[in-house]
Amino acid sequence: MDHLALLEDETTALVGVLRDLDLAAPVRSCPGWTVADLVAHLTGIHRWVVGALDNAGPPPYDEEPQPDPVGAYERHATAMVEKLRALAPGAPAWTFDRHNQTAGFWRRRQLHEVAVHRWDVQPYPLDPAIASDGIDEVLDFFLPRQIGMGRTEVPEGTLRLISPERAWAFGDGRPLHTTQGTASDLILGLWGRVDLDLGAWGQAKLTP
Repeated sequence: MDHLALLEDETTALVGVLRDLDLAAPVRSCPGWTVADLVAHLTGIHRWVVGALDNAGPPPYDEEPQPDPVGAYERHATAMVEKLRALAPGAPAWTFDRHNQTAGFWRRRQLHEVAVHRWDVQPYPLDPAIASDGIDEVLDFFLPRQIGMGRTEVPEGTLRLISPERAWAFGDGRPLHTTQGTASDLILGLWGRVDLDLGAWGQAKLTP
C-alpha cells in the first residue's frame, strides 16, 4: 500500500470539503468541536509530525489560531507530505511507537488520521483498502499500546471482526464476540464514530 500517495489524496480531498463548509458548524462525531477546531487540530498535528521527522525527540505541539484556517491547513499538509516524500520510509524519526521509529510510521498514521477526520466533517464510506489497513493499525498497535499503558482493559476471550474482504481477531483465542460489517464501518466503529456492536469489548477506549 502506498500510504504516502493515499495520504496526499486524502489531504487534497479534505481541503476540497473544507472549502464548502461553515467553519463554525459543530462536528457531531467530536462533541464540543466546531469544524474550525478540527481544522486547527489537524493543522497542529501535521506541524507536529514535520517536527517529529527531524528525529530530535518529541516536538512541541500547538493549535495556534490562523486567520485563514483552511489555507493554513493546506500549507501545513503540503509541507508534511513534501517532508515525507523527501525521506525514505525507513529513515529514522521520532514516533510514539517504540517498535517503529521511522518516517514510514507517519505515512501510515497520518493517512488514517486524515481519513477519519475527513469522515468527521463529511461522512463517506472509507475506501475498503484504507479501512482494512486502519483496522490492522488499531489491532496491531493502538489497542496493545492502550493496554500496555494501562489506559484500557479488555475482557478475556477474542474479538472477531468480519468484513466482506477479510477477517480479524484480537484476544486470547477463546470465543467471545463476533461483529460483521464493511471495513469502513468496522474502523469507524473502533474509533467511536459509528455504533458498532463490540460486546464486552465496547469499553476499550482508543486514544492516540
